[in-house]
Amino acid sequence: MSTPRVALPAVITLDARPWRVSCWVTARRRANPDDMGPERLVIRRARATDLSQVETVARATWPVAYAGIIPDAVQRRLLDRWYSQESLRGALVAQGSGFFVAESGGNVIGFAQLVRRSAESAELTRIYVLPDRQRSGIGRQLLDAALTELAAEGLKHLTVEVERDNGPGRRFYERAGFVEPRQVTRDVQGYMLTLVEYRRPILD
Repeated sequence: MSTPRVALPAVITLDARPWRVSCWVTARRRANPDDMGPERLVIRRARATDLSQVETVARATWPVAYAGIIPDAVQRRLLDRWYSQESLRGALVAQGSGFFVAESGGNVIGFAQLVRRSAESAELTRIYVLPDRQRSGIGRQLLDAALTELAAEGLKHLTVEVERDNGPGRRFYERAGFVEPRQVTRDVQGYMLTLVEYRRPILD
């Protein structure tokens, strides 16, 4: 898990212009199976109107991502706290925060948040894609959007924390260039999590 934490005061002002990129992808599932054309995928800055769908993505993704890693009762408690509409509204406007969504067919199918921690570094605090849309490059495009924004601001390093036993998550980050794993333990709302912290340069 990329663990949401309180954003530190940022020394860098967020660009007010929306970050947006479009591409074409082939969906793995469609409402109409006879429609085999490509769907337009848009990576853009999140808006307040997206937050209910962001919560839906999180609640669909967590039971799959954290099965056998985080107990179900703890998952529900953390989801209720971190993905309430009030909490998400705060994350969206927090100083130093960058919140992106992946949108396809008018629906949010993934999201990512980064937080500036200093003049040179930022942390990827969460990134999730709906289970049936994973392994199609959407997560990497969300990450690339974050890296592009940070590079434009001159930041040097991006860090992320992921559960030690989360093999798919760790492989995703390692393939994306995150290195220097360091084990850490966090008390997350009364539940002790053993995590691995990775870091990578903003620019390869």
